[in-house]
Amino acid sequence: TDNTSPVTGLVTSGGYTNDTSPIVKVSLTGTNAVAGNTIQLYNGTGTTSQLGSTYTLTSADISNGYANVQPGTLSDGATYTITARVTDAAGNQSAVSSNSSVLTVETSAPNTPSITSVTDNTAPVTGALTSGAYTNDTSPVIKVSLTGTKAIAGDTVQLYNGTGTTSQLGSSYTLTSTDITNGYATVQPGTLLNGSTYNITSRITSTVDGLQSNASSAFTVIVDTVAPNAPSITSVTDNTTPVTGLV
Repeated sequence: TDNTSPVTGLVTSGGYTNDTSPIVKVSLTGTNAVAGNTIQLYNGTGTTSQLGSTYTLTSADISNGYANVQPGTLSDGATYTITARVTDAAGNQSAVSSNSSVLTVETSAPNTPSITSVTDNTAPVTGALTSGAYTNDTSPVIKVSLTGTKAIAGDTVQLYNGTGTTSQLGSSYTLTSTDITNGYATVQPGTLLNGSTYNITSRITSTVDGLQSNASSAFTVIVDTVAPNAPSITSVTDNTTPVTGLV
């Protein structure tokens, strides 16, 4: 169980937690354990990497049929395969628990993403834009690289106008497992306004601890959806001899 905000509750095996000392519930059913016996938690199926201190069972634990044990302080970025064993008063230790709980600890924000391309999909001129270019697409497709960010499925991507977080563009996008496999996500910035210049940046927010990455470098686009006004022809001049001048 994760008891550290913003996301608390049961952690599924293979999941993530920002709780560096989650509560591990160890069933005593069928163990023949008695009060005074002890529980040890380990990282892995062996006994070389004990997690936290040995826990002494109480009569209340025996009545309940389980004990809540904590694994000491787990390290950020590390993955643990948590197992349990019971040791009796004579020092005899049980075999490893029949199942284990695998979890990864994440207590730091994702690393900074990058915007690798912005694509205009509105005719007559479509395709990839260069930073500082004009576009008539009021919702271009923005490709955000996830390489090196530590992002996981369920994290979210936000787009902003500028390097701050006061002007979000569009809605937060939730990353899928496919995005993680691809190493990028395609996000749209809502509806951009004609005549406005946008310095688009991206950030990633962790679903585990709510921490947000730093802003990517800005990609600048200028929105222009209005055609120029009609011109007028004011004169036609003949420049070929023998007769030249206004026609």
